[in-house]
Amino acid sequence: MTRLAPQPTAAPETDQPVGDAPVDGRTRTGWLHSRWVVPAALAAGYVLNVLFRLSLVTKQHYPTVNPDESMYLVMARIMAGRPTTEIPGNQVIPGGYSLLISPALRITQDPVFAYHLIMGINALISCLLLPVAYWALRRLDVPRLVAYLVAGAVVLLPPVVFYSQFAMADTPLPVLVLTWLIGVHGLLSEGTRRRRIAFGLLAAFAAGYCLLTHDRGGVVIALTALVLLALLVRGWAPRIAGLLALAVLAVMFVSKQLMTAYLMSRIDGARPSEVGNAVFESLQNTQLMRRTFMRMVGHLWYFMTSTWGLGALALVVCVYAVFSARFGRAERVVAFLMVALLGGIALAAAAGLPDDHRIDTIVYARYLSPLVAVYVLVASAALYHVRSRKKTALLGAAAAGVTLVFTAVLIRMAAREIRKSWFIDWGLPDATFLASRLSGDWDSFHAARTTAVALFLLAVLLLPVLLGGTRRARIAAGGFGVALALLAGYATVSITNHVTKPFTKGRYYDAVGFVKEAGIRPGDRLVMDKDLRWERQVTMSFEVLDGRVWTRHLIKNETPPTSANVAALALYDRKAPATDSWRNAPAGWYVDRDVREHDYVIWRRG
Repeated sequence: MTRLAPQPTAAPETDQPVGDAPVDGRTRTGWLHSRWVVPAALAAGYVLNVLFRLSLVTKQHYPTVNPDESMYLVMARIMAGRPTTEIPGNQVIPGGYSLLISPALRITQDPVFAYHLIMGINALISCLLLPVAYWALRRLDVPRLVAYLVAGAVVLLPPVVFYSQFAMADTPLPVLVLTWLIGVHGLLSEGTRRRRIAFGLLAAFAAGYCLLTHDRGGVVIALTALVLLALLVRGWAPRIAGLLALAVLAVMFVSKQLMTAYLMSRIDGARPSEVGNAVFESLQNTQLMRRTFMRMVGHLWYFMTSTWGLGALALVVCVYAVFSARFGRAERVVAFLMVALLGGIALAAAAGLPDDHRIDTIVYARYLSPLVAVYVLVASAALYHVRSRKKTALLGAAAAGVTLVFTAVLIRMAAREIRKSWFIDWGLPDATFLASRLSGDWDSFHAARTTAVALFLLAVLLLPVLLGGTRRARIAAGGFGVALALLAGYATVSITNHVTKPFTKGRYYDAVGFVKEAGIRPGDRLVMDKDLRWERQVTMSFEVLDGRVWTRHLIKNETPPTSANVAALALYDRKAPATDSWRNAPAGWYVDRDVREHDYVIWRRG
């Protein structure tokens, strides 16, 4: 991890940070410094965080983010050994996250109970960020209590919690990215050969699993390969460590290819994800350069405001560290990786996202969310180590300046596009929360208001650090950690109540409501007409957990699959008879249910 100030080198075997060394050289005693205290505190904090996460999702019984959740869930059901079915979009995306949640689908055939189990798995995975963040801060020479408070605050940050409330691959990515950076730092730091090999393997595995989890992992694995090749050429670490790490990278890459091939063999008509192709095609299209740059600015702006300016502060620190000889090689390389990953993902997302006329495509929150935790950790460590009030104020001013510059460029370039684009609250949770502090409005987007409140919160967080000064550095850092935790907890609960819960409630009928009223029974094999409401089509891939689904152009005389026994078709005219929904129905099919208040008809065979 990036070290924020020149520090004496830690012992290679114990890695004991100087932040805990007593000033008089005597060994500390007492139960507070017993070996069991930290593991017990981390275990207690982990359990409490898991319970908090579960309390936020008690009423989430079904997937709502379409088609993303349904795609992961279809792959998970296949990995769990359940019958194959149609995958939304016919594209197989990376299945590493689906592998993690697949045990839930082995336990039960009830989709509601299965989704509850998946939310539990999400909480268990996401809260692993607590011990990993604590480990990272200790490597940054932050004292135990301060490291624990800040790590506990980071786990509560809205971008970390929000995406774990859905069956999406964003859940494990913050832990994987942070583990990857810790591994790279350990590999390039002083230590025994065995220790550096272990860190290299850790970094390679985490990078590889990022690739198995989401296409964003392609940026991570490319940067890792670059560092490992430089290590081999320059001799930055034992070459055996670099070679073994490269071997693990290769194994993880091959595993990803094999997993994709397996899933494609089980899903009829499936093809590999086309995200990578879309990115390169857009980057090569000179006519899209302005659009790509505008979106990249928007994504970076959202990242800085969603971290309340701390992301911008950490970015300033990392850029300085890359070019400063005051920092060691490990710190400079990790700082470079953090900056490169931020820019690389923002560029790839800006180029790869489609033209869907949504505001959140311009200022997208999701793709950079895995970097929120590590950037806030680095900012927190910087504020602890930079003891001067003047330097702290300068860091805060630099962070505010960077955020304001991105705000100005965004408003200048994207004002017209934003005015004519759709507002989707799910895609803008952090910005909507911030802007609502001034207007009370959760149903619109305001870039200037969002920036103003984000910078106000930055000032609030810097206040205890400025008041503490040099002599009370630990107390000041502890106050910062407590303030960050309180703000993060409040923001997370507020976003859950105003975004997550209404979003979920509004999609009830497209999931379990449709299954109940349509009379879908265990083992049914459902074919849906392509004119049926799209949200119902993609959700049924999971809701019909013990059967299977297809989509066909039934009203255009496309033949239903021979094994299908239920058909769902749209009814456009509520005054027309139900039989008009499928005028050329094959012999043996009859109207089973007429649900015209929701504009569809259910047919059955036999």
